[in-house]
Formats: sequence, C-alpha cells, structure tokens
Amino acid sequence: MTPTTSTVTPNRFPALVPWVVAVVAVVAVFLWDVEFGVAAAFLAMAALLFRHHMWLAICTAAWGFVFLAVLTIPGPYDSPAGPAAVPVLGFYAACFLGAWYLGRRLAAARSRSEEPTPTAETVESTPTAKTVVMPAVTTRPAQGRTGLESERAELRWPAESRLRVFVLFLLLLAVIGAALKFRGDVPPLFADNPDAAREAVRLRSNLITGLFSEFWGIGLAVSLLRALTGKAEGRWAYVVFVVIFAFGAALGASKNSVLLGIVPPLVAALSVRRSATISPKNRLRVSLVVLMIGAVAVGAAVFLGGQRTLAGTGQFEDQFRAQYGASPLYASVGSLDLSLSSSVETFGRLWEVREQHPPTWGRYTITFTGSVGERLFGPADLYAITAGLSKPFYMNTATFVAIPLLDYGPIGAVIFLGLLGLSVGVIDRRLASAWSPAHHLTRAFVIYFATFGVYELYPVVQPFWLALAPGLVALYLLSKPMRWIPEWMKR
Repeated sequence: MTPTTSTVTPNRFPALVPWVVAVVAVVAVFLWDVEFGVAAAFLAMAALLFRHHMWLAICTAAWGFVFLAVLTIPGPYDSPAGPAAVPVLGFYAACFLGAWYLGRRLAAARSRSEEPTPTAETVESTPTAKTVVMPAVTTRPAQGRTGLESERAELRWPAESRLRVFVLFLLLLAVIGAALKFRGDVPPLFADNPDAAREAVRLRSNLITGLFSEFWGIGLAVSLLRALTGKAEGRWAYVVFVVIFAFGAALGASKNSVLLGIVPPLVAALSVRRSATISPKNRLRVSLVVLMIGAVAVGAAVFLGGQRTLAGTGQFEDQFRAQYGASPLYASVGSLDLSLSSSVETFGRLWEVREQHPPTWGRYTITFTGSVGERLFGPADLYAITAGLSKPFYMNTATFVAIPLLDYGPIGAVIFLGLLGLSVGVIDRRLASAWSPAHHLTRAFVIYFATFGVYELYPVVQPFWLALAPGLVALYLLSKPMRWIPEWMKR
C-alpha cells in the first residue's frame, strides 16, 4: 500500500477578523462624517499594525489623535479651513505611512535574501540537525506583542573611559554654544516673556551658534541611552549627565529641543535586546522606567508650553488666557491642542490658496542653504507664508505638506512623500538589528522626525541642521577598536 500524505491548510480566518471589524467600523463612521471617518481609519490601522510595526503604528495613531483634536477641541486659532483639510492631509499622510510600511517590507525581504546559505562547512553530518555559522552579534526573535523587530541586537558600548571623554567633550561644545547664543543675556527659560526672548535670540543667531547649541540634544540622547541600556557600573554618572544636558537643552524654552534628546533614546531603549545577565523581572522594570520617563517628559513639555503661552504678550496670548484662564490644567490642554491642531489649521489655509504659489522646484526643500540657495533658486521664506496665513497670529510651522506642496505641486507632493516614506521604512528596518548605539540612535532620530511631522516636516533641514551627524559618526567610531586610541582609553 502506498503511503499517503496530507497537508493541513492553516485557518487564516481568525487573523482576518480584526481587519473585517475595523473596516466595518470605519465605513460606518465615514457614512456618518467623513472627517471623523479619516481619524477613525488612522486609529484603526494603528491598532492593527501595532503588534509587528510598533513605531509605524504609533506614528499612525498620532495622526489619528491630531485629526480628533482638530475636530473636537476648540481653540483661538481654529477656522473652517482646519476640519475641511482633514481628508486632504489624511491622504498625504497615508501616502507617507504606506510607503514607510512598504520600505520596511522591502528591507526585510532583502535581509532574508542576504542570510548565509548553509554549506558543507556549516552543516553537520547528522540529518536531523544543522549548524549555521552565526554572526558576531547575537540576536533573538522578538516575543509576544512587543511590536519590535523580528530580531533585536544587544548594544555594544565603547569602553567607559572613551565614552565619558566623549560625553564631556559634547558638554564642553554645548556650553560654548550657549555662551555664543545668549551672549550674557537671560536665557528665554528664565525670561519674563519667553517668546519675546526667543525671538531676540533667533534674530542674532547664525549657523555656528545653531549647530553648537544642538550638542545639548545629542549629549542628552547618548547619556540617557547609556543609562538605560548599559552596565549598572557607572550608571549614576550618566544620570547626572542626563540632568545637566536636559537643563541646558531647556535654556532656550523650546519643547522640541528637550524632546529631541529624550524621545529618541527612549525609542532606541525599547527597541534593543536586554543583556542576558538581566533577569526578566528587571527587564520589565527597565521598560516601565523608559515608559515613565517618556510620559513625564511629554507631560512636562505640554505643561511648560501652556505656562509659556500664558506668560506671553500678544493678541493670541490674550485670547488664550481668556479661553483657558489661569488654570494650569486647562492651559496644558490648550497647549496640547495647539501643538496638535495648529499645523493642520495652517495647512488648511495654505491649501485654499495653493494656486497662488507656483512650484519652486526645490527651493523650500533646501532652505537650509541660505544665501547659496537664494542665488540658485531665488529668495523663499516659508515662515513668511505661514505667518501671513495665520494672521492676526503668528504660527511658525512648516506643516507636514507645505514644503513639497510649494516646491512640486499637489501631485509632486505625493511622489515626494512616497519616496521619503520609503527611505524612512528602509532605515527603520535595516538599522533595527545593528549592534552600535550610533545605529540605533540614528534609527530613533529618523522615527522621531517622521512622527514629529504631524507638527512640521523639514525633510532635509532636520537631519542636517542639527548637530547629529558628526556626533553619531564619532560615537560609531568610538565603538570600533582603533590603533590610534591610547591604551588607557581602551579600558
């Protein structure tokens, strides 16, 4: 009798149930209200993506909450242009996020194709087992609903002496930058009118002071990631560095300057493998500490933003105080709403007058070049356009789509955001299993900038204006053994 074999077809229906439920729910909301349907679609997609693509899901959820804030929370800057722009902006955001997902899939497929093929030297003679030569960096599959990469690397930090010299050097550069930036004046953080003080500092700033002042952020990021993922020995020294760098980053009274140094290392810390010497209980504690730090940082930024607006002078600040009063809680809600909805509102007003701005074919994209770009493309001031649209207020936001829209038109903006999303997805996936802290911080900064796009997106300015590239390259070189490094720094 000839033996027969049977194949069992896996039942994929349970996996389709959440998608069916989400589609039905979103369609129902769409039929009730198109704008709320857009917000529901983003929130539903975020829930479906969270298990395997956590950071992409978080960015998607951020867009959903932004649209909800525009539609539900009243503010002094609101107009009908904001809610009307939700479907249009939702389409552009979906193009970017969909390309992000596609970039991750393409990078994952390439990684699988690059896996070593077992040979006679790597396969044992036993037919029931095989041994494949493993890379120098050990990785492990992500388990459970972590939403992290399928493989995560354990970070390999440089020697403590080298790392501390590097952090101290960053601190020295940051202090020099602060001295050049403030020039003996009271920093905006301690000024009676922080907004006026920030504007005065901005008018006399230049490329050098801007780059130097951002060393607070890179120093904060490196110190915080080392404190969260490195050895217990010497950890408190980096905690002290975190406090010093955070204080320096806050001197300019900018929420983004502080969040830039806190959020990316938290993203990196949640994305890497814990040391095998750490017990599962302590690993859970580290994750909870990371989440708590993130919640406190965001909450503090929202609170300080509200207090800064209450202390400001001007028509917008007067309306803000009249609407939210002196209550810290109401002011924090108003500050959060302003951060979430002002970009959508400004884009809505720009979308209404888009035909008045012919394409400039790259001028706004490379606005960081200053006089060089002006000679090649002519003068262009994006904030002058957004400030004019936001009168009688002054909202200096580039929004998510303003730059590609003004440079390449509505269709060109779709192509631009699609290519940008592909790049983000490839970087997100390719650097996820790297061993160097510099790689993971680079990935985390890219994710941060992509998510920060809900407020404004400078696709070329953000990576190059900040003093990230030289700091991350130096950190990567420190992690590699080099002959020119003195012996005392190798220990």
